[in-house]
Formats: sequence, structure tokens, C-alpha cells
Amino acid sequence: MVHVDDINGRRVITAQNSPKGACSVGHVRLSAMIIKRIEKAENVWRAMETAPHVTLHQTYDWARAWATLPGLSTLVVLVSLDGHPAVLLPLEIVRKFGVRVARLIGSPHSNHNAPLYSERFLAEADAAMMDELLDTLSALNIPADVLALDKLRPMAGQREEPLLAFRHVTSQNASFQLPLKPDFAETLSQINAKRRRKKFRTSERRLEPVGGYRHITADDDASARRLLGEFFRQKSLRLTEQGLPDVFAEPGIHDIFGRLASFSANDGAPVLALHAVEIEDDGVAKLIAIAGLTRKGAHITCQFGSVDDRTVPDASAGELLFYLMIEQACATGAECFDFGVGDQRYKRSWCPVETPHFDVFLPLNNRGAMAGRAMAAIVGAKRFVKTSPRMRAIASRIRALTLNEKPASEDAG
Repeated sequence: MVHVDDINGRRVITAQNSPKGACSVGHVRLSAMIIKRIEKAENVWRAMETAPHVTLHQTYDWARAWATLPGLSTLVVLVSLDGHPAVLLPLEIVRKFGVRVARLIGSPHSNHNAPLYSERFLAEADAAMMDELLDTLSALNIPADVLALDKLRPMAGQREEPLLAFRHVTSQNASFQLPLKPDFAETLSQINAKRRRKKFRTSERRLEPVGGYRHITADDDASARRLLGEFFRQKSLRLTEQGLPDVFAEPGIHDIFGRLASFSANDGAPVLALHAVEIEDDGVAKLIAIAGLTRKGAHITCQFGSVDDRTVPDASAGELLFYLMIEQACATGAECFDFGVGDQRYKRSWCPVETPHFDVFLPLNNRGAMAGRAMAAIVGAKRFVKTSPRMRAIASRIRALTLNEKPASEDAG
């Protein structure tokens, strides 16, 4: 049987499960509830996030920070299987295209999205159970018309992503990864080690006239604020040059990254680690490349990066910083350096692995069914433009003409 409860524990709907879904355990029972304050879900959330397949973007600390965006409405849906936590969906409710959209908290700034699953649910989540899950969610009175789950990867750990049992579209962007080996030389051997070392030595030589460089990391709140502040300045300048909106300038974004990088707000262990290349320019310390990394288990993700290519324009400071960070990551036992979502030349030069992402739009009512189809079509159109060199060139020229400047080139910033 499938049972759905509201937040007060009242039975909302009961439906007979299919034989296929029930065959493994004799019967399957899903129950669901809405938790209106994410703090009330902390204990079960932290227990579920310890699973190896759960990425940093689905952890409590990451979502809690993004839930502080001004005016954002959030809730947590907890689905249980035979009374045990099975699926946790931390959701934010926004309006898009005139409909209410429920999506995972922090989705626009995450490099990978997925619900949190129990191992048992992943093992038993066949197509029939996923249909029952959708029925459960639809009956729960989530204050939304459609559940939009984007940037889903093909696998949840060693198992297929259960949500891909539903109709899905390929996301407009893939992500890129570099597998790490214990030996840095072995890691580089995957990506033309000779060329990579030559570029590194060239960067070092070009920084010699200014006294060389230092690879620094934020080690207290003051240094974190310094690195973040310079990152926001560099990124704003670069995005303006490219004719792109500065997503980091949206209300609350600076505060959220500040919280994630804070030592005092995270018991001395920031969620976001800040790295930089620093030089002396006329006696003044200057940051010429900055990056923010997160780590869960052996998986490191680069959340953002920026460069100052004016001070020493030919030094390839962004490439230098990645070399240093990846070398350090190998020494600490990390197994993957994830460059995140977005197809750029510097990512392809570092990464032998490209991971496609997928978007799923689950209707919660009739209006949501129409909205989901429209949203999927928009994703398809954007992907067509991004994957077509001709269409991408046209879009770049239009953007450049709008700003009366040449199309910007890609780099590590």
C-alpha cells in the first residue's frame, strides 16, 4: 500500500501498490510529510547525507546557507519507506513563467542536484515505485505546480539516478572531471603531462620579474573576506566585459558565500575553501587568481574562479592556480577534481571525463503538466544553441553588438 500523510500526520490518500513494486519485500509502503522549517529536518538530513552518493550540494550546511536568500520560501519533503527515511527533498518555491516551481534549495548555484536517497530506496526504486513516489508527492499539497529537478547526473553513486525513470531532457550544460591519482605525475599523465608542466614552468617564469608568487589559502575570517571580496570584484568585471549578467551581484549572494567560507560560522571548518595566487605589485600584495573549492569525502568541486589578467597578462594565472590546487588535492588523498557545470576550453584541457546532466519536470497538478512541457522545451532550445557552433557564434555576435565590443574569449576566469 502507498500512504500519504500531511504535516499533521493525517491520512490523505491510500493506493494499492503494483505487484512489481511489491515483489521484493511483500509490500511497499511510502509515506510522506512536509517539514516547514529546514532546521526541524537537520538530524535526519545529516544522517542521510553521510551516504557516499550524496554530494556537497545536497548537504545540510550548503542548503541552509542558500535558504537564507531574502524572501525565499523553503520547505523539506521527507518520504519514508516502511517507516524509514528514504527520500529527502529540500525545496525552495519560486515563480517562473507564471507558475509555482519547486526546486532543490540553491539549484541555480549548484554544480549537481539530486534528492537525498537511502541505500534501500536506491536498491528498490524500480519504475513502479517511482510512479508511486510521484503519486505521493502529488497528493501531499506541496505549494507548487511543478517540481523542477535540473542538473541530475546519470548515477547516484553506483546505481542509476532513480528520477531518470521519468521523461527527461538533456541539460544545456555538462560537467567536467579530472580523476586524481595518489601520484601527481600519474594524474597529469591523463592530460598530456609534458604540455601541462611546460605551461606551469612558463607561468612561473613570467611571474619572476615581479618577485614570483605565493599560493595562499584563507585561514581565518579576515583572509576569507579578503579573497571573496576580490573574487566578486574580478568576476563582476569579467562578466561585464562578456556582456553577461553578474549572478554574484544578486541580493544575498555575497552573504551566502561569506557564510560558507566563514571559520566562525562553521566551527572552524568552512564549507568553502578559498585559494589564490598572490604577487607583490609595487610593494602591494595583489591577488591575480582566486578559486573556491568544496570537498565531500574524496570529491573536490571547484565552485567558482576568477583571474586578474591585467597585472601580469601573459602569466595564465588561472591555469597556474589549478595546477597548484590539483597537486595539493592529490597529496591529500582526493580522488576527483570536479570543474563543475559549463563547457569551457580550459575545463576540457584539464578533464578527460565529461558527465552529461539531465532535467526532470514532474507535474504536481494539471497546470504543472503544461508548465513542465514548456520548461523542457526551453532547456532543449538552449542546449541547441550551446551545442551548435554556428548558433553559438551568432548569439555571441549579437551580445557583442549590443555592447558595441568584440566577443569575449574563454579562459580560466
